[in-house]
Amino acid sequence: VLRDVIADETDADLLRRCTRNPARGYPEEQVPVFRCLRVALNEHCEHARYAERDLTVLEQRASG
Repeated sequence: VLRDVIADETDADLLRRCTRNPARGYPEEQVPVFRCLRVALNEHCEHARYAERDLTVLEQRASG
């Protein structure tokens, strides 16, 4: 999905700055689009890693 999202993006598109929605207590700031995409990709990878680890543990418990 990420590949499809960025396939047609230019360097200028990825460097475009946008205002991020700050969490409470954090200031509003301008960040480049590529940074937002990097966060989304990192989150996806971490969730997948934990899911695979937890599924392995559950499968071992079920078979043991």
